[in-house]
Amino acid sequence: MNYVLQILFVLVLMGLGFIARKRKMLSAAGTSEMVRVLIAIIYPCLIFSSITRLNAQSLADNWIMPVMALAIAGTGLLLGLFALRWMNVSDPHRANAFLFQNTINNYLFLPLPLVMLLWGNEGVALLVFASIGFELTVWTVGVFLFNRSSRLSEGIRMMFGPPLIALIFSIIWVCIRDLAHLQLPESGLLADAARRVLDLLIFGADTIGKATIAVSMLASGSRIAALNMKAAFDPHVWLLSTLRLIVTPTLFILILRLIPMEPTAYGILCVVAVMPAAVASLIFSERFGGDSDFIATTLLITHLGAVITIPLLLAWAL
Repeated sequence: MNYVLQILFVLVLMGLGFIARKRKMLSAAGTSEMVRVLIAIIYPCLIFSSITRLNAQSLADNWIMPVMALAIAGTGLLLGLFALRWMNVSDPHRANAFLFQNTINNYLFLPLPLVMLLWGNEGVALLVFASIGFELTVWTVGVFLFNRSSRLSEGIRMMFGPPLIALIFSIIWVCIRDLAHLQLPESGLLADAARRVLDLLIFGADTIGKATIAVSMLASGSRIAALNMKAAFDPHVWLLSTLRLIVTPTLFILILRLIPMEPTAYGILCVVAVMPAAVASLIFSERFGGDSDFIATTLLITHLGAVITIPLLLAWAL
């Protein structure tokens, strides 16, 4: 029941964006501008505030988490490539969107409350650390999928945008902080001022970053409101939804069972693997250009379908 309620919560947030667009509170231009702010400011703050909660020892002990997150993405990418070869898709925008949707799923926002419920703060920290694997995939493979026609230099420039820079900076911050044992003096006017500034920086990043989920869902709901609902009958939509919700997670969980690891790590990776398509796919499409109608439709269909598939797959996997 908790899985279902969590997905319904996401759908309600999307519904608010849908209503806002229908009632003219959000326009197409306003949605695009909101996405720009999300990628440039809000999402990087979430990355920084999440990663800096961890410590260097935790990063070292649980190295398998981001590696297996990369494996989840890789499984989806390979299955997507096989499906495209079978479908013989000629439209590059559709092909890129199809690949992105089956490579990247809702790896952080949707599983976060569920992981917190099942494994507490330790589980949340591991989930955030595992998300590094997806973040690297999103801001490398994901960027190039939406910019295959661009020059290599342009793709690299877009890849090293604010989110990836925030991720790299956050990991370096944690390593320097913990491995170099950097500590502020316990007393003194300058030490007190520096501590206050540092606390304010972390508090500010955390506060801004918390808006990521809400803004992402509002933007997604706004884009869905502009859909031609005939897109829901596109066979590519249903093939992608079947791959994303059933085939990809089932195959990965079977592989995961062969790899020795702690039960908590195994459980968290199973939760991540069964998630529906990523809201980030629509954000990418709006920002970098892509088949937004296809992406928005599969986003809606996979989240609706996940109400059924997530409880069934997790009952089998866990």
